[in-house]
Amino acid sequence: EKFASLDEILHLLNKIQRKWVHLEPIFGRGAMPRETDRFERVNQEYRRLMRNIGAAKRVNHLTTIVGLKDTLASMVDQLERCQRALNEFLEQKRTAFPRFYFIGDDDLLEILGQSANPAVIQSHLKKLFAGINRVSFNDGEQGGQGKA
Repeated sequence: EKFASLDEILHLLNKIQRKWVHLEPIFGRGAMPRETDRFERVNQEYRRLMRNIGAAKRVNHLTTIVGLKDTLASMVDQLERCQRALNEFLEQKRTAFPRFYFIGDDDLLEILGQSANPAVIQSHLKKLFAGINRVSFNDGEQGGQGKA
């Protein structure tokens, strides 16, 4: 019974870690304030839990923590909500500018997160527009207009 419980706990921890590693850089930027708050609560709990696990001398200590499975299941649920919100956010951006369908989620997140950095935008242009490899930006112009 203890091994089955430990297996379930480790499975949940693995699931949380995989989701957390993917979402942490995204929500660390604060692009989606409401979901960033949700993620930050999970992030704090995750980091606290990892410190406690790191301090434990034996892995079977995990089975003695009261309510751990419920806490982990709740964290998985919250991370899945963050992932769904992120997917909806990216879909809205792609609907507004259909050429974003030509690039993956990571590239789109980089473009959105670094939109003020012309070098980042430049690196994705050939994926978005056939035949365009480089665009010159004029520093002095207002409104983010560039010169192709």
